[in-house]
Amino acid sequence: MQTEFMLLAIYNKPRLNFKEVCHALGIKENTAYTQRSLGVFPVPMAGNPLSADIRDVAATLDDMRQSSK
Repeated sequence: MQTEFMLLAIYNKPRLNFKEVCHALGIKENTAYTQRSLGVFPVPMAGNPLSADIRDVAATLDDMRQSSK
């Protein structure tokens, strides 16, 4: 829950565009496009332009933090 509030404080909106998601996750955009093409990008994205719910981004960050321990 704290991660979600942190992202809301940084981006001040409930949906993030593709570039913002990449920045939040620390992934280069080209790498992220490749991961999306392969179906392994960790955050569900939808729409045109691509966007993600901030809760999904926060959950992915929490999962990344847990797996790094």
